[in-house]
Order: sequence, then structure tokens, then C-alpha cells
Amino acid sequence: MRNKRYVHPVQGSLRTRSVCLAAGVIGLCAGGVLASSPLSFTDEAVARGVNYPLGTIVGNGWGSGFALSDMDNDGDVDIVVVGAASGQIGVYENDGTGNFTNRSLTTGMGLMFKPSGVSTVDYDNDGDLDIFIGSYSSAADNHPSRLYRNDGGFTFTDVTAASGLESVCRGMAAAWGDYNQDGNIDLYYSVRTLTGGDLQTNFLFHNNGDGTFTDVAVALNVDSEDYPTLVPSFFDYDHDGDDDIYLGTDRGSSAGTSWTNRMYRNDGGVFTEVSVATNTLLSMDCMGIAVGDVNFDGFFDMYLTNSPGDGNFLMVSDGAGAFVDQTAASGTIGAGFAWGTVMADFDNDSYLDIYVNSMMSANRLFRGAPLASWPMVDEAQAAGVDIADWSFCVAVADIDGDNDLDMLVCENNSTLKLYINNSPDAALNNWVRFRTVGKDTNLYALGTMVSVTTGGKTQLRESRAGVNYKVADEQVMHFGLGLETQADSMLVEFNDGTDRNYTNAPSGDLWTLYPMSLMGDANGNGRVDLNDVVLALLARTKSGQSIKPGQERMDIDGDFVIDMSDVVALWRMANQQPRKTVSNSGSSAISPKGAAVGP
Repeated sequence: MRNKRYVHPVQGSLRTRSVCLAAGVIGLCAGGVLASSPLSFTDEAVARGVNYPLGTIVGNGWGSGFALSDMDNDGDVDIVVVGAASGQIGVYENDGTGNFTNRSLTTGMGLMFKPSGVSTVDYDNDGDLDIFIGSYSSAADNHPSRLYRNDGGFTFTDVTAASGLESVCRGMAAAWGDYNQDGNIDLYYSVRTLTGGDLQTNFLFHNNGDGTFTDVAVALNVDSEDYPTLVPSFFDYDHDGDDDIYLGTDRGSSAGTSWTNRMYRNDGGVFTEVSVATNTLLSMDCMGIAVGDVNFDGFFDMYLTNSPGDGNFLMVSDGAGAFVDQTAASGTIGAGFAWGTVMADFDNDSYLDIYVNSMMSANRLFRGAPLASWPMVDEAQAAGVDIADWSFCVAVADIDGDNDLDMLVCENNSTLKLYINNSPDAALNNWVRFRTVGKDTNLYALGTMVSVTTGGKTQLRESRAGVNYKVADEQVMHFGLGLETQADSMLVEFNDGTDRNYTNAPSGDLWTLYPMSLMGDANGNGRVDLNDVVLALLARTKSGQSIKPGQERMDIDGDFVIDMSDVVALWRMANQQPRKTVSNSGSSAISPKGAAVGP
């Protein structure tokens, strides 16, 4: 863990709430296109080969989940979805253009009834994403959760029993993170405790590194006792280098209950409840948690969905360890019973938009804007995403490879909705995207924080798995840049505790970010040698040009050019390494499209 206080790349120090707001107002329009056209989406699921019937999904614990994840390591996102009345787990392969082939009948995964959340993660550190599916089951139903190991080629093996993750309970959403930073990804699995007399509390499954898990929730005092939890979230709220846990609790607004949301601060793998100190001890019916930095201050904020009584909450970090309710100012209180939600920049203008699933009212899409222009405007109807029937889950990714963010959304008694983004402003604005890679363990580098500064403001993202309510988003960090043509500077705080600084990252590309322990090995043979030096000499960039995706390991100083300073640095690295070839398992687990994949 990085035992340090976060220093904002622009402002240079931690700040009070008032200063955060002032900084948010001044200069936020620099480089961005002001909203000139409404956001626009079209449902193209059936036309693109995704005809998955959800049916009545209320009985599956208020919604069945799905994942937008690259299941075959070819650089595009595929779909995994549950909730069909037949029990069939849907798996759809993306051809790279957002058109899909149905692989559901040949995956090796059996039928699953009462499925709940879906999450994807590389739990066994073999370089591909595995699948965890929760189950909203009573003891009488006896439908356990499932863990499927990815064997490649869209085939999977049920390893639930051997892993120790088999549980029969009112399971809801799941989140993955390396809470003790041992390189093995752990699982927090929330339970709607006391439903139907079920006394099972939440799980924190510690990954033992050998394919098995051990529940340590009670031992670490993060099981939340008998609180009925709907959604957990791993994210680094205090920006100290390790993931904390925030829990969204149901029925907190009911008369006679003392149930609240809870925040657990991570102190090197040991947790302390800080709900009161952080002002996050909210008595509400929390169904969804979206995480993002809405005011560019270098700390994550939360959007929490709720029942109609008090409405939703936008809780903004004050930069000093607590959150302030900014719902009224932002105009995002919403209506009806709200469920899944996401913060994402759908028009590439750098401001985070907020999508909200609802029941008993239409879904909402709040257009992100500078603080000086708040309240945000609901554009769901104009955008074509205002589902009127009950809707519970949403996941986000660049589905069709056109460099804006699309959505997968569920609707009760209907087919899955694949909303393709056609927003005019998204095409006008620039963007940049990043993958993160780890060495040997935690190959997707979960927990890595990326701060991108351009046009005088800084955007923040974190590599996460299992997000929001019962879904998995694409594990790529997407940054809208407005009219800016590059990311002027970047700070990457890797999950292994090391940092790297970058400058002048060109817009319009997907870049892979490597820790220094993986730099220099341009040919991927597990060591830095003279062959890598030769490759760098051949790849030197001309004046005014930048590197191309796939050449990131040769850019030692992170300025997105390969010059003699990089060649000299590679030469020194080559001469410092022993001549014996060493294994570098996982060093190429995630590669740009078209490149070699697998460890």
C-alpha cells in the first residue's frame, strides 16, 4: 500500500470543500465542446445478433445481471447474461464491430435458475476472465452461486465446489478487489439478509491463490451483521492506495429499522468502519452505487439510487475524507424506485453523465456539465433510453469499436437492450483509452488509479471488476477529452505500489499501461536484452510523431515517443539483467487488438 496523502496533479494539495467547488467552476469549459446536441442511442440488440429474452426478472432478486467483458482476449467486449426463463446462460461473441454470434449452447455452462449478479475476473491469474454468477435462492430452492473457469474458446468449467464459493442465499451483487494486495483477487458478495428468514450475512471471500477461497467477512468485521445489502463497491475513497468497501443497504428508510449504508476504510488489509466520519451513514433503500469524480478534484464521488421518499443521492468527496450531499445542486434526485446506475462520459466532453434504471418511472439520463452550469438536465427521453417498464441493471462499454460508450440495459418482460451511442457530440470530441497490466499476479492490475490532466483539469479512473448493481463494465478506462488532442500529463498509480508519470498521450488510441517491472521487454520473451534495444532503434519515432499502440514497452520515459533516451535506458536495463532467461508469466495477458494474447 502507498502510505501517502494524495496530491492533486493540478492544485498540488488536499483542499477543503469550498476550494474544491471554486476550482470546479473556474476553467472547466477549457477544451470541451458545450452540449450542442442531445445524447442519442438506438436499441440494436436484435439487429446485431443479441436476442436474449429476460422474461419476468423480479423473482431473481430484482433483476438479473450481465457482463460486457472480453472473454476471448481479442480486444473487444463480449456479452454474458442471465435471467431467461429457460435457465440458459447467454454468451455472445463480438466480431469486433459490435455484431454478435450466439455461443450459449456450446459453453459447457449448465442451466441456472434464480440467477442474480454477474461479474467477470481473472481469479486464477491465468490471463483470461472467469465468470461468477450469484444466486437469489432460498434453502428450499437450493440454487447455489456458480464460478466458471475460462478454458478459452468460449468454453468454461464449473469449479464452484472446489473453489469454496458455493453458497445458497439471497445473493445480490458482487465486487472484486485485492483488498490485502497479495496479488490474488478477492470477492465481496452481498446478501439481502433476513429476506424470507435467511440469516446469511455478507461474504468477503479471501482468494488463497490456489483456486480456493475462504470467507473472512466476520473475522474482518465487514459482514454488516443483519443489514440487507444489495450492492457492494470496492473503490479507493481516500486515495491512499488500497481499495475500501462501501455497502448499499436496503430498507433503511423503513419505519423501526436502524439499517444504514456503511463505509469500511482499508488500512493495509484490516478494515475500520468510518461511516459516521465520512458522512456516508445513510438510512435509505440503496439499490445502486456509481463511482466517479464529477468535479475533477482527484477524489471519487458516489451516486446512490434510492426509493421515492428521499430520492437519490449525489455524495461528493470534500477531499479531506468525507462526503457532502450535492443532490439538490446537481438536479439528480430522480423519481420512482431507482436501481442500477452508472457514471460515464457518453459524449466525450470530459463531464460524467449519469444513467439511472428505475421501476414505476422512466429511466433517467442526466447530462454531465460544469458545476457552474448545474443542475444537470435529464435527456433520457430525447436520447431514446427512457424505458418505462421496470429496469434494474446497466453496464457500459465501447461495444462497436467506434470510440464512444454504449450501454447494455435490462427491461422486465422484454429482450435485453443494446443501446448503441449515436450522439453527435461524441463524434466531435476527442478521447483516449487505457488498459492496465500487472506482472505475475493481478494481471489486469485491478486497483490501479489513472489521473489524466488536460486543458487545466484532471480526470480520475480506477481499474475495477464487478461494478454497480449486478453487472460488469468493460475493463478499459475511457476518457473524453473534448477538443483537446492529447492528455498533457498522466499519473498512473499501479496496484503494486509503484507510480509512473506520462506526458503527451495522443488522443484517438487505446494504450496499454505497464508498470516499470514490465517495461523494456519489447519482444515479450521475459527479459530485457539486446534484441529489445535493436527493436527500439528500429522503432524510433520521427519528429512530430508518436509511438503506436503495441510499442508502449519501449517508451521508457513515458513521453509517447521513442528516442535515444529510451534506447539508452533500454541498453542499461539489458546490461543490468542476468543472462539467464526468466519466466514473465502474465506479462502479455492483455494485448492490443491483433497482438498476441495470453500469459
